[in-house]
Amino acid sequence: MSAEAPDGAATFQSPSSGGWKAALPSAVAILVFAISIPAAEVVCASASSMEGLMAAWTSDFTAAHPATPARIAARTQFSAEAFDALLRGEVQVAPFARELFPDELARYAAKFPGAAPRLVPVATGSRATKGGTHAIAIFVHEKNPVTRLSLAQLRDLLAPAEGARRITTWGQLGATGAWAAKKISVHGMTVRRDTGNPPGIVNFLEQRVLAGRAWRDDTALVPHLDTPGTGGMQALEKIVRAIAVDEAALGYSGFGYAQPGTRTLALAETDAGPFFAGTADEIVRRDYPLTRTIYLCASHAPDAATRAFLSFAQSPAGQHTIAADKNGFLPLPATVIEFPHGASYLTPSGAIAIVGYNDMAEMLAALTARFSARHPGFAFALDLKGTRTAPPALASGKSALAPMGAEFSAAELAAFHAATGTDPLVVRLAHASLDPRALSGPLAIFVHRDNPLASLTLGELAAIFSDETLSAARGLSPCGVNAEAALGLFFRQRVLGPRRFSASFTGFPQSADVVKHIAANPRAIGFAAAMRATPDVKTLALAPRPDTAPVALTAENLVADRYPLDRHLLLAARPPLAPWLREFLRFALSPEGQGLVAAGTLGYLPLSEGDAALELAIP
Repeated sequence: MSAEAPDGAATFQSPSSGGWKAALPSAVAILVFAISIPAAEVVCASASSMEGLMAAWTSDFTAAHPATPARIAARTQFSAEAFDALLRGEVQVAPFARELFPDELARYAAKFPGAAPRLVPVATGSRATKGGTHAIAIFVHEKNPVTRLSLAQLRDLLAPAEGARRITTWGQLGATGAWAAKKISVHGMTVRRDTGNPPGIVNFLEQRVLAGRAWRDDTALVPHLDTPGTGGMQALEKIVRAIAVDEAALGYSGFGYAQPGTRTLALAETDAGPFFAGTADEIVRRDYPLTRTIYLCASHAPDAATRAFLSFAQSPAGQHTIAADKNGFLPLPATVIEFPHGASYLTPSGAIAIVGYNDMAEMLAALTARFSARHPGFAFALDLKGTRTAPPALASGKSALAPMGAEFSAAELAAFHAATGTDPLVVRLAHASLDPRALSGPLAIFVHRDNPLASLTLGELAAIFSDETLSAARGLSPCGVNAEAALGLFFRQRVLGPRRFSASFTGFPQSADVVKHIAANPRAIGFAAAMRATPDVKTLALAPRPDTAPVALTAENLVADRYPLDRHLLLAARPPLAPWLREFLRFALSPEGQGLVAAGTLGYLPLSEGDAALELAIP
């Protein structure tokens, strides 16, 4: 834990956990599954859209694992029936060509309080296979001048007005001239079947786009017929046909249902882009925001054989089967395919544990929630109590990442190397904060408010703190946070180098103590966290070298890397990086990820574009 980050923060669980933020399963829950199915085999359900895949996976898994064979015990038409078999304890694995319905999650939670089923991605939906699980396209009339849309804009189009937020005309999306005043007419499917559940595409859009908001009540609805194999196809085709004759229309469908007179819009996660047209390559890479996912569903506490089967479906052998499937499903990209089901940092519910700095809870909750939305099946459990909890958890493998408000100490690095045989990979995630609500700030050099001194070079600063004769000659009394605390270690590394603190240096436990001492002593000079300043002290500008101009401590100078005693929030990982972990770090350093950092309430500052590019060069 850093000097500015006291322990004691409560364990924090990410709101992104969704269906996977289950607590430890109760003994009763485990017993229900244990008495229903022999542990020596993996019993599966099958559904029509995944019948070929399940047959191939169970056969190939059995050949590779004869001691724990897999078999299909329930052949169903729909995923809902397979889920019912899972809920009754008749099977251990159920195929899902869609996301779970809210009703299914509720029924599972009612049977296993505090728990949720485990949904594991095993394939990417097709690009344009009619009648199957395919990417969703947003169609407009071919004469429409608008070419792109963000998911935030799409949400405001599909949902009811929320305060002043409501897009009603094409002009609000950038159209000009006669198009600017045209009212947008939205076409879509009936949002609920007779069962009370939504069609799979509606369910996907509710989770991926609406994010808790309702559907607007003036949508032109196309009935979804429940006839197997025809309902979805007919509805999606009718939506596009309606758009072809209505110049002001917009609607969702599949790429395979394109009609003359219509075209699709490029989509992006945010208004800033990047925008993707939904090409085959973009969907294979899962860059296109409305790419679909195929899953296998298991209980919240699958046994070892079931976990092995889930991993097999994601293995190269399991993924090879997908390419030959008639539904046009696509293999998972490397960012997902090597999800380590047996990793020691997985919680009993299958969530990825992240242990570390309590003051990074807000930004990590936002980052993991957005990452989970883009990569369904990933869930995170954040256990954030302090910086110094991170290195041992990472070294032992109990944490996938180490969020830290201070660098590794020499002792922590030695312990990490002894445990792993390597050094941690450390990337900067954000600059420290100037907000007094934050726990981590850049290092400031303070003097009494009446002291005429305005600036120093780092060389002068080192001399004042290491040479007792010089500091006395200048009428200064050096002080700061204790030499062995995080800020003391940082000052020694950045300023003193091989020198030592002079005998006249006075150390204090916390930055606030340092500032209070300087405010009461006109001769004092000290280092402490910048956001602990009071009106009774002033902050000195610092020059890195004698030939450079002094730099004031401002947010602008911090982001531009001009202030020499800047500090950072860090993410450390244990090499070699799993593909999903590499993807998470890249996401956190992307413009979208850094935007989430900047949106936090504690004032932590995002990296500049250049700094983010440097950190993105992850080996």
